[in-house]
Amino acid sequence: MNIGVGALSTSRRPADLALRPLISYYTDLRRDEWGFTGQPRAVSSALLPMGGAVSGVAGSNWMLIGDAAACVNPLNGEGIDYGLETGRLAAELLDSRDLARLWPSLLADRYGRGFSVARRLALLLTFPRFLPTTGPITMRSTALMNIAVRVMSNLVTDDDRDWVARVWRGGGQLSRLVDRRPPFS
Repeated sequence: MNIGVGALSTSRRPADLALRPLISYYTDLRRDEWGFTGQPRAVSSALLPMGGAVSGVAGSNWMLIGDAAACVNPLNGEGIDYGLETGRLAAELLDSRDLARLWPSLLADRYGRGFSVARRLALLLTFPRFLPTTGPITMRSTALMNIAVRVMSNLVTDDDRDWVARVWRGGGQLSRLVDRRPPFS
């Protein structure tokens, strides 16, 4: 079984957290429910670029996908669906010329708007009092949890016409206007 924990950190507000004790604590919390035996083994850690926070994602005959291309949700660190989706998109482009131009453009078009607004919202999570203040309110509201799960799970599509989708896309468009470093640039 693979289990993971993470901490959101910025240069202005670094995470003051030891992850090894946290993974042991989390494993113990889930021990009975998931049938864990023994202690965590082969624990490792690495920085994970999120929200398109990398450049140079393609060359003339190669493309980065998933985590390597920073296709990781800044709000929750999730990246499996982005890895699968970018792998499929990359496979569709294998016969294309000029991947160095085409691939970053495709990533920016497909994920840039959502990643831009998610990066801004993720900054709120680095304020020590933000989550303890807003988390309980959100967790008690089915409507707010449905919205949170939807935007944090890459489930808002360009075809969606409801108010949540319109607000999310509009927030992303506004966010991209003020990005000092747009995703994948």
